[in-house]
Amino acid sequence: MPFPCGLNHLKVSLQKLPSMSHLGMLCLFSAKKHPPCTAPTLPAPNCLESGIGFRNKCFYFLEEEVDWEGSQHSCLSRQAQLATIDTKEELHFLLRYGNFKEYWVGLWREGSGPWKWLNGSLFNALFDIQGNGHCAYTNSHRISSDRCSEMKFSICSHLQRHPSEVQKDPEILNFT
Repeated sequence: MPFPCGLNHLKVSLQKLPSMSHLGMLCLFSAKKHPPCTAPTLPAPNCLESGIGFRNKCFYFLEEEVDWEGSQHSCLSRQAQLATIDTKEELHFLLRYGNFKEYWVGLWREGSGPWKWLNGSLFNALFDIQGNGHCAYTNSHRISSDRCSEMKFSICSHLQRHPSEVQKDPEILNFT
């Protein structure tokens, strides 16, 4: 039966060596290190070349500074829209992968009205939004808001065509 990944396999064998018969039996040890555990190899996610698959979405981190509306146009040119954040895991992924830069996401509000996603759905208060602006962006360890005319990078997203083929990066999933 094979050993689980990452564990050492120790083989012990007793042999009588003819040239050393006066010593009796010789105990030989050999160790084998199995490769470390890795995520199962799955087909690549259905993202464009620069996209990163996470769960059932493709994300694109665009490093061209534009205002919030310009960000949405950049996303549309990639058949995507400014990113929506549906779970805490997605939020952690975006904050970690964003490398402490400021990226627009698809959350906005009119005046002091409720926060909405670009698809028209109301924001469900999954996380706090800092600031008094009307457009949301990632800001190091949180989501903040600013004037929509400010220049920032963009995070775009779209659903993958085949969610069952999502490639998972264990390092990204273990964000704390």
